[in-house]
Amino acid sequence: MNLKNCILALAIALTLSACGSNFEWFPAVADSTSPRVSAIIAGKTFSNSTTAFVSILPAAVTFNSSEPATIYYTTDGNEPSTASPSVVIASSNSSTPGPTITLTDTILKFFGIDKSPKLNQSTTVSIKVVKSP
Repeated sequence: MNLKNCILALAIALTLSACGSNFEWFPAVADSTSPRVSAIIAGKTFSNSTTAFVSILPAAVTFNSSEPATIYYTTDGNEPSTASPSVVIASSNSSTPGPTITLTDTILKFFGIDKSPKLNQSTTVSIKVVKSP
């Protein structure tokens, strides 16, 4: 693009901005990926459905997400929903304390929803927490 075209493009953009148009200098890119969420229990990270063996109960749970998200969870084996208890992960790859597991054979289920307009939702992870033999 030559200088004349650059100046013309800038003039058009400034005119559109001045007229109250919804012109965006850098259009937003739609977020189409779900957050990658995980639970940290007894120092081990779980991001897939599995069984977690812990040596000491109660065990604190910490949630982590690859991007800002709200994580909804249950500790009774029921499917979580947006009406379930939740924690907010404020920034990428940060951790937030969640529930404390007090009983053996607890089933923790959780999923994350990001803050995009489409509300991308992760798959539900189911972790059975049992006391180590």
